[in-house]
Order: sequence, then C-alpha cells, then structure tokens
Amino acid sequence: MPRLTLPLLASLAATAMGGAVLESAIRAHAQSPAPLQNRADEPASPAPEWRNTSWLNADHALTLNELRGRVVLLNFWVFTCYNCTNTVPSLVDFDRKYRGQGLTLIGIHTPEFPPYAGEHDKGNVERALRQYGIAYPNAQDNDSKTWDLYGIRFWPSFVLIDKRGNVRYRGYGEFHLHDGSYRLWDDRIRELLAE
Repeated sequence: MPRLTLPLLASLAATAMGGAVLESAIRAHAQSPAPLQNRADEPASPAPEWRNTSWLNADHALTLNELRGRVVLLNFWVFTCYNCTNTVPSLVDFDRKYRGQGLTLIGIHTPEFPPYAGEHDKGNVERALRQYGIAYPNAQDNDSKTWDLYGIRFWPSFVLIDKRGNVRYRGYGEFHLHDGSYRLWDDRIRELLAE
C-alpha cells in the first residue's frame, strides 16, 4: 500500500501544479495589454452599423450615424461573465471622465447561454446595470447579430471608433482601474478625442 500511495501523491501534486500554472497563464493573458487592431501604417476601416432595437439607459435606439463627431467605445459583455464585471469599474471611470469631452461608451450585452439561463431577460440586465453603477447606454444583443457583425470572439471585447465612424482599435480581456491595459485604453481614448 505505501508504494501505491507515493505515486498517487506525486500524480496529485503534478496535477495541482499544472492547474496552478494554467490558471496563472489564463489570468496573465486576461490581464495583458489588449491587442490593437491597426498598425500606424494600416488604414482604419468603417465601423459596421449595428441594428439593436432593445436598449437600456437610452431613450431611443442609438445609431452609429447619429454618433458621428463623437468617439465611441463598444464593450461586448454579459453580466454573468466574471472577467466582464471585473472590467466594469474601468469603463464606468472612462464614461465619467470622458463623456463630456466627446466619448460615448456603449455596452453591447451579448448572452453566452441559452434564454432559459436568464441572460436574455431585460429585467436581469437592468438589475445588473444598477448593481454595477453603469449609466452608459447598453444594447441587448440577444441574437448575437452585433457580436457577429464585429467579428467578436471573447468576453469582454472592445472596439474603439473614431469621430468619423472608423474602427481604430480592437481588443479583448479583463483589465482593472489604472493597470497597464487601462492606461493603454485611456491613452487611445484621449488620442481619438484630440483628433
């Protein structure tokens, strides 16, 4: 029996170490600076026009055309996503700091799970907006059409659109107030606001 116990303990220890390494790598990737879409020598591409009809924190369905002249930051998220909700304080901060200077932050709430899981329910989204102090507009993307239109693959993801309606930067992953990724997005927002 003792001979069997030692290999079993070694196997369990190796599994635990492997799990810790994997978790650390995932956390590092989620917190790494969000990749940028365009290099300086690449032309910006026109942002596709979303067509969401259900909105929260807005008195009408916003359109890209009516936002010309403003910088637009789209945040693709879902309220059940841990990485998404960890990023919300940074987005609330961006909205507070830059809304009056020409930034429109828009949450694109795209459910991950089937409708019976509750992510599609407008009342649940409203409660989440209140819980996290989100005052900026949010579109319900229950059919994932805007998600697909922008080619999004991860929660949370971000698309930064300039005043002329061109996609300038894309990225994904969790970030926190004043960390490296927060500063990167803050710099990009200020750059586009100054144009």
